[in-house]
Amino acid sequence: MQYFDDVAKRRIRWLTRRGLLELDIILGRFMSCAFDQLSDDDLNAFVALMDLPDPEILALINQSDQSESYIYPQFEPVLEKIRQAQFL
Repeated sequence: MQYFDDVAKRRIRWLTRRGLLELDIILGRFMSCAFDQLSDDDLNAFVALMDLPDPEILALINQSDQSESYIYPQFEPVLEKIRQAQFL
């Protein structure tokens, strides 16, 4: 497991700049509301999530394809935090 210092967290912030405007908005809200409270386990999952293509990330966040959530169960805790940030 990787541990995240301030430099690593700045790099992760850069990863959230995506090609889909809707995803940029969702991740921007998450970054401003909840990112600083993530554990190292959550950060590891978040970095792995950011490696996925934008449409797949958006589908996982929106739960538009329930079958995909079974493929990536390791993302579910961080996905739930992203979803919750939309209502803060």
